[in-house]
Amino acid sequence: MEREELIKICEDAVVPYTKWGDRDSYSAQCNISDIHGLLSVGAEYNIGGETNEDTIWIIFKNITDKQEHDYTRHLLPIDGLEDYFGEGGHESEIFDGGGINIGGAYLGGYMPTRKRLEEVDGEDWY
Repeated sequence: MEREELIKICEDAVVPYTKWGDRDSYSAQCNISDIHGLLSVGAEYNIGGETNEDTIWIIFKNITDKQEHDYTRHLLPIDGLEDYFGEGGHESEIFDGGGINIGGAYLGGYMPTRKRLEEVDGEDWY
């Protein structure tokens, strides 16, 4: 898949917290934001073998120090703790997860396919 197509999918995959349907929806949103940031700074990537008609697995490699520094400028605006607690008053277990561990050994994550986004029609794709 082309970088520009993946970036557009990331941008379309942001879902407001009021539409989250799973306790892991927040970590899925963090993941999308990190993927968007890394793609936007030109990080090398491969599409993983677990990719199917609903989910794209993306693995980043050879991330440079500059890319690691710059990717945060391209993170997507996802709903966070302040909005969720302030407006929704929900329990904190939904925020147990996070995005890609840039300093970790595995630099991969998942994102929805265009087909999956169309099927959920603006609702939570996770």
